[in-house]
Amino acid sequence: MSETAAKLQAMFETLPEDEQHELLILLLQRSGQLPATALTDAALTGPADKLFQELDAEGS
Repeated sequence: MSETAAKLQAMFETLPEDEQHELLILLLQRSGQLPATALTDAALTGPADKLFQELDAEGS
C-alpha cells in the first residue's frame, strides 16, 4: 500500500461511523466501474488472508 493510501485509511478511521458507511458505499459503487482485470483472484486473496489473520489474532 502506498503512503497516500495508508494516510487515507488512517483518515477514514477517524470519521464518524455514519460517514465511514457513506464513503464505503461510494467506493463500492465506484469499484463497479473498474476494469475486470483490476479485481483478480490474486488481488483479492492476499488482502483477504491478511484481514482474516488480523481478525483471528484479535480474537485470541
